[in-house]
Amino acid sequence: MVLHQTKAWRNKSSRIEDRRNTCNQLLINQLVGVYKKNPSTPGLHINCNLTALIIKRLKTRSTAEVADTFNVSQRQVQRKRKRFEETGDVFDKPRSDRPRKKAAWEDRLLVRKSKASPFSTAAELHQAWSPHVPMSTRTICRILSQNGLHGRISAQKPALNKRQLKKRVAFAKAHSLLQGWTLEKWQKVDFSDESSVEIHHSRRKYCRRPTGARMDPRFTQKTVKFGGGKIMVWGYIQYGGVRNICRVEGIINSLKYQEVLATSYIPNHKRGQILQQDGSRSHTSISTSKFLKAKKIKVLQDWPA
Repeated sequence: MVLHQTKAWRNKSSRIEDRRNTCNQLLINQLVGVYKKNPSTPGLHINCNLTALIIKRLKTRSTAEVADTFNVSQRQVQRKRKRFEETGDVFDKPRSDRPRKKAAWEDRLLVRKSKASPFSTAAELHQAWSPHVPMSTRTICRILSQNGLHGRISAQKPALNKRQLKKRVAFAKAHSLLQGWTLEKWQKVDFSDESSVEIHHSRRKYCRRPTGARMDPRFTQKTVKFGGGKIMVWGYIQYGGVRNICRVEGIINSLKYQEVLATSYIPNHKRGQILQQDGSRSHTSISTSKFLKAKKIKVLQDWPA
């Protein structure tokens, strides 16, 4: 009975040892299997995991056998053993990076130049910053990105003068919630405008700006409407969505605008709705004002455009 238990215990221990060896071998094959398939491949870069396996194998095998198992040189195995005996760990020591070409104060100078000229490219900034030092544009971009200046496509905003800006502020104050313009009242406004499908349009322009400054006037590209060949359309939207859109032939004058309203807006107009229109001459002319008054269409006054 005792002999039978002893044999069973030995068999169990043998199976456990076989499983452990199998797991170790699978890990080794996973790390260096590609080198086993191709003996001409250069030696494997030894990381901390592989170093730990090498140290463990050196307890029962020679340096030559371990080097052959992991497909590395015996000199590498000897260095790993010596380092482990001296330090007691398998991790590499921290290494110093390549020295910087520029000092920190020079990076700050580059940042100031980029802020002063946000539409300059990396090559242009390099010429203005330090042309005598060879440096790639990627390095310039990396320095600027580390300081919060990322390359972005500049937003486009209408070119407004001071008078137009004051009118917009005055309109916003006159039509605020304090003046009785609630959400329900704004839902009754029909927003209308002309637009054109242009053949030539303003191209996007690249600039470098800090995060959160997309609409800053310094980083926006000024645009002008209606340039090049185009197709003119007129339409309006309500609270429920787009209501109508129509193509307009030729130039929109007062008579043409009244014709568009008569065919595309008045048939769908409901009592209590307010028409919004910009300050174009065809919209604010005497004949158009009389036409809207005769049709009993209320117009949103003082629209700042």
